[in-house]
Amino acid sequence: MTAWGVSPKVAREGARALFSLEHPLEEFYQRVRAEPTLRGTERRFRGLRIPRDPSVYESLIYSVIGQQLSVQAANTIKSRLFERVGSRLEVEGIELNRIPTPAEISALGVDGLRSVGMSGAKSVSLLALANRESSGAFDAAELGRLSRERAVEQLDREKGVGVWTAENALLRGVGRRDLFIAGDLGVRAALAAYRVHPLSAPESEVRAWADAVYPGWGSYATLYLWRRWVSDGTPRAPKSPARSSRRPMGNVRASSGRRRSA
Repeated sequence: MTAWGVSPKVAREGARALFSLEHPLEEFYQRVRAEPTLRGTERRFRGLRIPRDPSVYESLIYSVIGQQLSVQAANTIKSRLFERVGSRLEVEGIELNRIPTPAEISALGVDGLRSVGMSGAKSVSLLALANRESSGAFDAAELGRLSRERAVEQLDREKGVGVWTAENALLRGVGRRDLFIAGDLGVRAALAAYRVHPLSAPESEVRAWADAVYPGWGSYATLYLWRRWVSDGTPRAPKSPARSSRRPMGNVRASSGRRRSA
């Protein structure tokens, strides 16, 4: 492996973490084979893993940008932000976007962030998160050691971060396997379409279902359920769906060995 700025050993460890190669998927597949909703997805999507973002900060920034937006709209705003800040890396002639640093986001201020399409509330949230990252608030190792509930609660305290955003950040930025994102609209539509829970079911009931059938594997249950739903053509949920402000899990980036959008 070729690495820049770190030893090959550190680079290998980082790559394994980014692509969740340390997750023993066969344990998850054993549970999938015993559960009718996802049964068969262990063959259809074999090897599908959740790639991580390099940091909790990056996951929080992307999750806040994506709140209540379609994947396309969120990606458009991210592209404008990258362009405005000039946050790019070049490696052997290949140019890649990178997350703006806390200093770069702070320098934009509310007006600068709003100029790329973000709401005032999201702009304030991003500035607060940038300030907190500068103070070392988002320690992935610490968040990984906490119980699921404590970790979600800790991030939920941040300005502009609710449970949905906290769960996404812990899933992608920490690599936790135990987060079934019960408030996600795409997940709820899939559960309703497959007659597991109606859209009107409370999040606590949906989360309890995932804890019962996929204990410790809620993140993968989320991913495989969403992928099945999309691959099946997003079958319709029952009529009169409950309203939700959460964006669908299209922004959970899935991988079976390479980084890509789900």
